[in-house]
Amino acid sequence: MNSKAWEALPGDSRFWCFSAATPWPAAQDALVETHLDALCATWAAHGAPVTAGFTTVERRLIALAVDERGHAASGCSIDSRMKQLQALADALGIDLFGRMHVYVRPDAHSPWEILPLSEARRANGEFLNTVAPCKGDWQPIQAIEGSWMRPKRG
Repeated sequence: MNSKAWEALPGDSRFWCFSAATPWPAAQDALVETHLDALCATWAAHGAPVTAGFTTVERRLIALAVDERGHAASGCSIDSRMKQLQALADALGIDLFGRMHVYVRPDAHSPWEILPLSEARRANGEFLNTVAPCKGDWQPIQAIEGSWMRPKRG
């Protein structure tokens, strides 16, 4: 099975991102890659295959994208995808669906720290971003100041 290479998906591809409550161990990288490749390669909407790909960041983020120029991801296909992601989360023993935590660090040389969203908004440095309207707008590692978490006051 082969999913579409992340770099080959257009910037206007529909985008989803999931943040693990804890990083998965390096020993599980092959499991993650195999599972996500199968998820994207077999993703279908109403029986029609969709063009999907994935990338991971820092063993903490999973990003999925669908090029909807061919076939759009339907509600049922998204539900199916969520079940497959839950199976991956179960196999890894981690939560991929908590949305109220953010990984932050003061600089690129420091380790990531997980914080509740309310605290992360007050932190300095950079964070692992899970929010974007489409693939091309996503910056996985972003400065906190001036981001959606803490917009610059003008």
